Amino acid sequence: MFLIFALQSPQVSAWEAIQCIAPINKNLQKHWMGKIYQPVLDPQTIPVGSPYYFAVLEALERMNRNPSQFRYVFGGMDKNPGIGLNNGESEIYMKDLGAAYANNSAIEESDSDYSPNCTATESDIVINSHYRLQRTPSGISKLAYSDDKRQMFVYGGSHAHLVSTIMHELGHSAGLHHEGDVMNLMGGNNLLATNGDRVEPYIGEDAANGLIALHGLSAQALEDVSVSHWRYGDKLTAKDGSIFSLHNRTRLLDADHNDLPLTCPYRNPDLNGPLTTTCPEPVYKVHKGQTVKLEFTFENSGKTSPIGITAHYVLSTDANIDDSDRLLFSKNYSLKRDGQPSTVAAQVKLPNSLTENTPYWLGCRIKTSRSGIKESNENNNSAYVGIKIEPGTSH
Repeated sequence: MFLIFALQSPQVSAWEAIQCIAPINKNLQKHWMGKIYQPVLDPQTIPVGSPYYFAVLEALERMNRNPSQFRYVFGGMDKNPGIGLNNGESEIYMKDLGAAYANNSAIEESDSDYSPNCTATESDIVINSHYRLQRTPSGISKLAYSDDKRQMFVYGGSHAHLVSTIMHELGHSAGLHHEGDVMNLMGGNNLLATNGDRVEPYIGEDAANGLIALHGLSAQALEDVSVSHWRYGDKLTAKDGSIFSLHNRTRLLDADHNDLPLTCPYRNPDLNGPLTTTCPEPVYKVHKGQTVKLEFTFENSGKTSPIGITAHYVLSTDANIDDSDRLLFSKNYSLKRDGQPSTVAAQVKLPNSLTENTPYWLGCRIKTSRSGIKESNENNNSAYVGIKIEPGTSH
């Protein structure tokens, strides 16, 4: 059965624009004369062929999937001596920012504050080679150029996602400030969609909405819808007053919207805490025939608002959700691109034929409702939540 749901959310954009703070331009929005950011890479700290080199190129390419007119262009390797702000070129480089900045994975610096009109002519991104934090193993950078979820701290590992980290800084270059009110790229957690063992960094609805507001919709923009097992958790205030968003896992709930019990204690990961050796992901205890509420978060990061999607809810024997999984039911949703990702709890009745003491995964696969629509990213269209079948049946 196909059901149509219009997902409602407040008509208030969550994204924040960077504003200048100098007396000559206080409260003016950072902007560029042209809608382009063209950085060069420092060959000394990010040599050609290094993991950081490829991470920067990937981040630029992914940010160019945004639906606004703002473009990111690789300017090649820096042929001029010296690096730093106010030298006439935008640069991306690595630097040890020292122990005082150990909790900062990277920073963006712009000359817009020196302009009477808050106009940027260059923007430097500095990747912190001293991003150590306290999580073991000690003494190494906690940035990884990897899409293996087992390396990511949000799945029990030691690292943050390098490409997503750079994408966050590229958002600053275009004029996006930190944001703490919704799940988003400009928050404190990497924005990742996960299927199987692979994570997929993506722009997300809030940043896409902000870039369109700042720079206009591109005539060449594509659609992009996504589903993930992450949701907005809370806001965190940094030492400089910036507000970040924290992201929590989506849940499995009972009829009264209470969390179902877990197979073992799961805690949101902390890069300053110990490695997660048990329960790196939540797995819920359920029974055959039980009716549950299954949460996933849907985002519209493309050109059309609203856009219709079809969500296929499935049962899988592994965490890789694909077309071979058992279809339970489908729903049609209408997604607005309003900067407010929609976390939705759908009612699911578990089959009576499931095997006791066996792990399964409840999954969701989405696609645009109209056939033939090309998306800018089709690797963020599946997500899962783990379950284990307890002895007995639901009453």
